[in-house]
Amino acid sequence: MSDLRSVRKLYIDSRFLKSGTPSSFDFELPEIVELPRDTVAYITEFTAVCGWDTVNDSNYKFYIVEQHSGTHKGRIVELTQQPYDSESLRAELETKLNGAGKLAGMGTYSVTRTTSAGATGNVSLGAAYKYYSISVTACNFWTPSHGTLRNPGFASAVWEYTFAGPAYDAGNPQDTNELFNFEAALSNPNDPYATAYLSTHVSSFIDLRSKHSLFVHSPSFGNYTSIGPNGTRTILLKVPVDSAYGSVIHFQHSGHPADFIEVSTRGLKSLTFELRDVSLNGGHWSMTIVFAERPR
Repeated sequence: MSDLRSVRKLYIDSRFLKSGTPSSFDFELPEIVELPRDTVAYITEFTAVCGWDTVNDSNYKFYIVEQHSGTHKGRIVELTQQPYDSESLRAELETKLNGAGKLAGMGTYSVTRTTSAGATGNVSLGAAYKYYSISVTACNFWTPSHGTLRNPGFASAVWEYTFAGPAYDAGNPQDTNELFNFEAALSNPNDPYATAYLSTHVSSFIDLRSKHSLFVHSPSFGNYTSIGPNGTRTILLKVPVDSAYGSVIHFQHSGHPADFIEVSTRGLKSLTFELRDVSLNGGHWSMTIVFAERPR
């Protein structure tokens, strides 16, 4: 067996996984690494390619409530999962809105790219055209926010019962609101479901990156000393995503001595690592783990 005197660094690379995929894999060390008391670990660097799709299995469902002649119908429009720029995503949304499942009598949907000032256009790809405007030639519609979709009462009593929409998981609605949303003004501020149905809605800023951070998890390394979103205790590292699709992401440790991971008094041989909520589409990632004595 080796000990801390002979192994001070681990180089983790998903290309050399024992089993699984680059997003979730088991990594086998060639020998047992014994970590004595008061040993801590620092993740000093991380490298990956920004290779996940703009629309993926976490954000491909566009929820819309259509209104025509007193009838309200909940509808889930599923976008094709792939990379997009703002123009190709506009075209995909328009095509799918005019596809199967549309409430009879709703007319034709038109999705245009627009500026925050309201000028529309589909040709210019200038930086100002970072919003969508959805219009329909007949009747009105409304799109629920992410917070509304995650409300179990809305999912069952309102969406399924009142709007006759298809059932979905309120805990994970997989909605497009992290890319864009069309939150409507409330006709009654005290009632979150008394929403203004309109024939035209303008979106928030279009965010094609979708993921602003990567979270590296490990249920077998780290002693559960962190707390993340939804109470997750397995996060080892948060990596800011500051690169566009296809670019390389680099992260280096902050240098703060307290930014360590508890690993003392144990032996390491088989480790599990996960990048949750993203698929690298065949790409790989790597990181360096340095062992040191706990700072005093």
